[in-house]
Amino acid sequence: MRAGVLRPFDFAQGKIAYCVLRVAYSVSTRQTALALFLLASIVYHFPLAYNLLHKPFFNYAPGQDVASTSLLPIEILERGDFALDKYREFYKRFYHDPYFVAEVNGRLVSRSPVAAAVLAVPFYGLPLGMGWIANPRLTWLVFPWSGYVVAKFAAAFITALGAVMFFFCARELADLRTSASLTLALAFGTSVWSTATQGLWQQTPSILFQVIAIWFLLRGRRRGADAVAPAAFFLSAATIARPNNGIAALLFTFYVLLFYRSAFWRWIIWAIPPALFFFAYNAIYNGSPFVFGYQDGVAQYIITPQLDALLGLFVSPSRGLLVYSPFLVFALLRGLPAHSGGRAVRPTDSERLFYWFAASVFALNVLFVSTFKVWDGGWGYGTRNLVDVLPYAVLLLVPTFTRLRGAWLAAFWVMVAYAAIVQSFGLWDYGERWHWHWENYNYDVWNIAENEPLFYLREYLRMAQSYLSGRGFR
Repeated sequence: MRAGVLRPFDFAQGKIAYCVLRVAYSVSTRQTALALFLLASIVYHFPLAYNLLHKPFFNYAPGQDVASTSLLPIEILERGDFALDKYREFYKRFYHDPYFVAEVNGRLVSRSPVAAAVLAVPFYGLPLGMGWIANPRLTWLVFPWSGYVVAKFAAAFITALGAVMFFFCARELADLRTSASLTLALAFGTSVWSTATQGLWQQTPSILFQVIAIWFLLRGRRRGADAVAPAAFFLSAATIARPNNGIAALLFTFYVLLFYRSAFWRWIIWAIPPALFFFAYNAIYNGSPFVFGYQDGVAQYIITPQLDALLGLFVSPSRGLLVYSPFLVFALLRGLPAHSGGRAVRPTDSERLFYWFAASVFALNVLFVSTFKVWDGGWGYGTRNLVDVLPYAVLLLVPTFTRLRGAWLAAFWVMVAYAAIVQSFGLWDYGERWHWHWENYNYDVWNIAENEPLFYLREYLRMAQSYLSGRGFR
């Protein structure tokens, strides 16, 4: 065949090869996503399975922030109602000053956003219908505490879905290896594991909704403006799940207005349904469309940004992001040179713009959280107030991770392994034991000698010693 002449047979061969490669790419990506989902689901559900099949590792004492959302799905299924009157005495008995509920027009309603409860409703149907929630047949578990167990199962499943959707987001920016690696780092090396999987926190649906929105936004780079509009629905849903996410919703609305202007009105329309639910719920249960449960705390608990909060959110011994997930420091090493054996992958212009907006979402959220009087997240484990923006922080690792080789790559994975160990310390009791051990619960997140991860390490070593001596866990 002369050069430059393409016979029909050669064209057909090329077409077939292209199709084979495309199918292989698609199957490989989907298989990896399935493997990541199964791994995350198994690991995330292990603490719950251990408690149910063996015995409770620690006393089961969920924090106040999940107390209303864990029982709301039962009322939604049984009565089609969002009122919690049935649990009035339960809350009074087991929670001192239950700030998570309020009396409104003679009904007990949740002060916490109810998006997590709505998302968890499908997980309650089977155990409720089979009577397990009413009678779990375990000596250590009775109703309504059984509702918290189902909530924990739902939270772990929802967070596993969020991890998989993050993988698809990363896959829009990087190769399969990088995407899978960073998904593992997010899923097991951050407070996504130690917080979002443990109960129906506001952060639990927030992560899932945001990563779905990010995927739609990134998909627009190859599918055009029409593909990005559905992201508005999920950013709107993320905002009603946790108001902090309004920062991401506003920034990415500006992003769409700048770069996908033809889709702007469709973007607005997609954002309306969650907002309508929000206003309707507030009108019915909070007495006004503009009363959302937290309005009293906005003026009371938000002040100007605090320097100790800005520092503490990163380096506090008990709340610092770089203490719990030190590998995130690699996001700052954007100028790291490529080493032999590797090839630097330079971001395209559209990718750089996305990274800029992702960094802005992260930075503005840090600044916003620093205005909270309780910037450390209160009773909990790890970096709870920054969980919502961890997917953005990990996506910012993509340009650097593609350059890591040799000792740099080894250092990254050592940090991820350390982070996973530290996150695992918070899987059993919401961080309650660390708070309990302080006199009058006056905990100090700056105390190095009594920092939270070290406290739990000592607890586990003490229990291991007790177990090996034949006394069993205590």
